Amino acid sequence: IPWDKQVPEEHAIESLSAELKLYGKRGVYKDTRLQEQGGQIFEEDGILYNCVFSLCDQGGAINEYCIMQLVKVPDSNLHLYYKKGRVGDDPNAEERLEEWKDVDGAVKEFVRLFEEVTGNEFEPWEREKKFQKKPLKFYPIDIDDGVDVRCGGLGLRQLGVAAAHCKLEPMVANFMKVLCSQEIYKYALMEMDLDAPDLPMGMLSNVHLRRCEEVLQEFIEKVKSMKESGPKAEAVWSDFSQRWFTLMHSSRPFIFRDYQELADHAAASFECVRDIIVASHMIGHMGDDTLDDPLSDRYKKIGCSISPLDKDSKDYKMILNYVEKTYEPVKLADIEYGISVENIFNVETKEGPSFDEVKKLPNKRLLWCGTRSSNLLRHLHKGFLPASCSLPVPGYMFGKGIVCSDAAAEAARYGFTAVDRPEGFLVLAVFSQGEEIVELKNPPEDTKPLEEKKVCVKGLGRKKPDESEYIDWKDDIKVPCGRLIPSEHQDSPLEYNEYTVYDPRQVSMRFLVGVKFEEKDAVMDAQD
Repeated sequence: IPWDKQVPEEHAIESLSAELKLYGKRGVYKDTRLQEQGGQIFEEDGILYNCVFSLCDQGGAINEYCIMQLVKVPDSNLHLYYKKGRVGDDPNAEERLEEWKDVDGAVKEFVRLFEEVTGNEFEPWEREKKFQKKPLKFYPIDIDDGVDVRCGGLGLRQLGVAAAHCKLEPMVANFMKVLCSQEIYKYALMEMDLDAPDLPMGMLSNVHLRRCEEVLQEFIEKVKSMKESGPKAEAVWSDFSQRWFTLMHSSRPFIFRDYQELADHAAASFECVRDIIVASHMIGHMGDDTLDDPLSDRYKKIGCSISPLDKDSKDYKMILNYVEKTYEPVKLADIEYGISVENIFNVETKEGPSFDEVKKLPNKRLLWCGTRSSNLLRHLHKGFLPASCSLPVPGYMFGKGIVCSDAAAEAARYGFTAVDRPEGFLVLAVFSQGEEIVELKNPPEDTKPLEEKKVCVKGLGRKKPDESEYIDWKDDIKVPCGRLIPSEHQDSPLEYNEYTVYDPRQVSMRFLVGVKFEEKDAVMDAQD
């Protein structure tokens, strides 16, 4: 059954248990079985003959991918593989595997198929990325040379062995085990419905990411200035939805209807895929070197220092108090979820500003940043990146900036945990507000002046920490660890305060807080 026709629970089970069939530009598609014979992607004149395509047209009930490869098998002829179908619907896919004695003939057939499928010429695409989307024709998903982390990361059976052979401090080794596992990345892509096992969504090229970002930005600008309404406006949203889900192939595409959906399922998904791609390049293929301490090797590649905080230290107790005062239970259906702190790490990153650099800046606070576990490796390796776009919803309201909060409750929303994996991470960063602070409670019409002036914007929420309970930490850094109380801004669209700066040099990651979400007042069975 195609995944978009299954109930979400069945789709999730299939997705998480599915094996990735194509890991990157040099990956031989698993269903060919040619990799078992030593098959490799055919390369000639700098071109790898491995193409992946996508097409989404919900009006015509079309949501398909297409794979084309030329595979060279040792002591054998060239093989041409072609497959077209829907995710999860292999029995109805159009598929063929042909052996060619004539290399030129195989290449010509590959080029002919490319032009038939896309309506574009092959060489201008491969050499210069020149391409024009044609109606009801496929669009190429440009994949990079590397290994998608859903294939290259450690599988469940390898995690214990890797940790046992790791020379890092045990708590750090356990943290690296989480970052280097396939699991957190599989879950993230499954939750965003970008989980097709046939497509290496964790190994897209920078060219493809830039195209996605351009299409998103163009649409946001268009819809903000749009005067049409009714069916004409719906057609604009529908057209973008087809374009977006052709670029970011989804197992469950839909028509975007509003800014919140755009934030949750386009902007946030784009940022998550971008971060997972960095993780894929950093992690590489770990399956073959478990006994050689791969966790220590990847720790060195990240290029930062991570060390556990002593639970009796003043900093640990300060952070524990900050969590307790500014967290509020999350309610899902009729169940409330509390939070407990499992461990806290001190972090020194090489990318981005150091603590010593930020502590010299004015108006500093220790603030919360929310993140998926799947995005953490990129944050540690490359520092914080600004939001990808400006939208009139929380998280994107003040434009392309780095957003933090003075409420752990706000950061916890981004943890994306579930009953079967309740662990997550919150980030604490030293955040300089700079000399000029602009207070707003509604989205500005245009965020560009704020971005250009590089001011700090404080978005005023309906709740705020009690200022009488703030403490001074060190180096004139304030910790807004007061109990959450109603603010004077009950008409604000923000529940909690948001702080946004546009210069990455004003924010330095300081602590990683490992947390566990727990069902409140849950009674455990004695056998459990």
